[in-house]
Amino acid sequence: MAPIAIIYINFGPYHLARVAAFAHLVPEVVGIEIAGQVNRRPWRPSKEKLPFWLATLFNSSFETVPVKEQVKAIHSFLNKEKPKVLVIAGYSEPVMRAAAAWAKKNRAISISLCDSWEKDKPRYWVKEKIKSFIIKKLYHAAFVSGERSYAYIKSLGMADDFIWKGTDVVDNSYFGRNSNIIRSKRDDFRQRMKLPEQYFLYVGRFSPEKNLHRLLQAYNQYRKKGGKWDLVLVGSGPQEQELKTIAKKENIAGLHWRGFKQYEELPAYYSLASCFVLPSLSEPWGLVVNEAMACGLPVLVSRHCGCLPELCHRGINGFDFDPLDVAGLADLMLRMSSGEIDLKSFSEASRRIISLYTPETWARSLYDCIITINRRC
Repeated sequence: MAPIAIIYINFGPYHLARVAAFAHLVPEVVGIEIAGQVNRRPWRPSKEKLPFWLATLFNSSFETVPVKEQVKAIHSFLNKEKPKVLVIAGYSEPVMRAAAAWAKKNRAISISLCDSWEKDKPRYWVKEKIKSFIIKKLYHAAFVSGERSYAYIKSLGMADDFIWKGTDVVDNSYFGRNSNIIRSKRDDFRQRMKLPEQYFLYVGRFSPEKNLHRLLQAYNQYRKKGGKWDLVLVGSGPQEQELKTIAKKENIAGLHWRGFKQYEELPAYYSLASCFVLPSLSEPWGLVVNEAMACGLPVLVSRHCGCLPELCHRGINGFDFDPLDVAGLADLMLRMSSGEIDLKSFSEASRRIISLYTPETWARSLYDCIITINRRC
């Protein structure tokens, strides 16, 4: 029996690092992943020799498992192990609500992990009322990403004293350590990977909410205005072929399509880049910004990204922009590559800012949440 269970749909690299850090504070913790794979995020992280017990309920992809089977499996596991605290990734999936309902029935503490915020997608009052009911009925506390998700979960009925911040972090030490190695041999890596000398970088899905069509338009304007840096796009998704067709039709120079990359391949792309760009129309947080900053990159971040207030400090480590303003983004790209920006200073600021958001801070904040709620219940 493990007294604390942390439940995600699937454990990717981020989740493994967070729970590993938590296990150093509370050894008796179990990680529960509903499925070993998720089609939208084809991670293949090593799950061997973990400092905690990781239970996988289904070895198939999450999307292929019927909801009834998910609910049955989580109930079966919880009934067997009887954890005293459940830390649950969100409330939108039925299996997560089932876990929270189990906690209520069995007088266990339930904590919702949440990074949604008011404007990350259209909101409808009926659904918001239902969410508010679920939050107030099933969860004792919330562990949210930042100030935007804090305000949102509070609007759903969670009181200030029951909300903790800091849930969206990555393994900074992994990215920082590998970045230093790669930069010490940058010429060798650049030649081997056939990457340009200076480039903007995007990492993520190729899907409508990521706003890559406008990014291509902005980059095309940037080149026509004399911009010299290339643009490297790492990822895949439903819009990939459409975007490549647009780029070919518009004859946009300087583009490099690198496809989806596994976790161990990402540090090189970040470390050899000059600036990171996230142009999303909808983004609960934007963990790729964490990764880029851990590698010491200046950042250009859409105002529709949840991480903006915490991670992008205008004129310090980057700039924010309206994702609908193509010309505005093109001008920012020109400014960033013009030589007027102290890129080294921006790089140092990124590392400094992101040092406040680590698996260790995640673990300490969650631990304080659990201890505090346990005293109150």
